[in-house]
Amino acid sequence: MDFFSIKKEGNIGILTMNRPPTNSFNLQTYREVQESIETINKDDDIWVAIFRAEGKNFCTGNDVKEFTKIMGPEAAADYANKVSIGIGSIGTCRVPLIGAINGMALGTGLALASLCDVLVADENAKFGIPEARVGIVGAACFIRRMLPEKLHRHMAFSCEMMTGEEMKAFGAVLKVVPADRLLAESIKVAERYLVNPPLVLRGFKSAMNTNENAALREKYGVEAGFTAKFSVTEDFKEALASFFEKRKPVYKAR
Repeated sequence: MDFFSIKKEGNIGILTMNRPPTNSFNLQTYREVQESIETINKDDDIWVAIFRAEGKNFCTGNDVKEFTKIMGPEAAADYANKVSIGIGSIGTCRVPLIGAINGMALGTGLALASLCDVLVADENAKFGIPEARVGIVGAACFIRRMLPEKLHRHMAFSCEMMTGEEMKAFGAVLKVVPADRLLAESIKVAERYLVNPPLVLRGFKSAMNTNENAALREKYGVEAGFTAKFSVTEDFKEALASFFEKRKPVYKAR
């Protein structure tokens, strides 16, 4: 794999993503994260896992250049399906998964974080779903797992970000730590879980996923359906053009 690696420290598996400069996701990255989770799931010696990233930011979202390839409902639907499979794979990790969030976790990054069981964030962490800025409907169903209804709607509509400390106040983040202590503190959390039987940890994880996430992929599909419709409009082209040209967009609602 080009963008993901796995190493083990005792019974802790550490999954690291590294796609410079911002860990943005393209289709290859979505495939590789799925393959990485499958590798963890097949390793009986991994009882708890940590999901982390190299670089300044955890993940800044989708590689926006790929959005130019999804003009039209069929292309948009196919892209969204591949994305949902890649993101959804995080939720299928059979062991407790701790997200170690450094810097920005936006869009896809926020979705990945939301599917981790527990989050440890560094002092520079910021969370958000800026999808609307580039003409995409998505990730709202994931941030809903982390924040109260009214607040997650505000974030979707405004594209504003929240800090790790702000997310901690709502229970979405377990702790906020200095950047140079992020991995060490995440390992400490993992060690607190290792005192319990690994089969019981897997059982809890499976039971909670079944009860809480039964319709998550279907919910993401609803959002993707709106993106597919929007992808043939003038405003979709304007959203992308203004983003790349770094100017204020001029929308026409058509």
